[in-house]
Amino acid sequence: MKIQAVCQNHDVPLPAAALQFVVAHPAIPAFCAGTSTLEQLEQNLEWFSVPIPPAFWADLKQQGLLREDAPVPV
Repeated sequence: MKIQAVCQNHDVPLPAAALQFVVAHPAIPAFCAGTSTLEQLEQNLEWFSVPIPPAFWADLKQQGLLREDAPVPV
């Protein structure tokens, strides 16, 4: 998977990138990740706090894995 390779190159967990990408879009006023256990909730909170470098998002765009105009976390 190409996105997973970019994640590995930047040491970014794929779930962290996925969760943070969703909430970066201005059309998404609220987001609730489904959880069924306290452990899942705690893991989601950890993924939201993972620092993701701007170069990660730039690489996804450069490789055509994200549209150039896609909003990304800052």
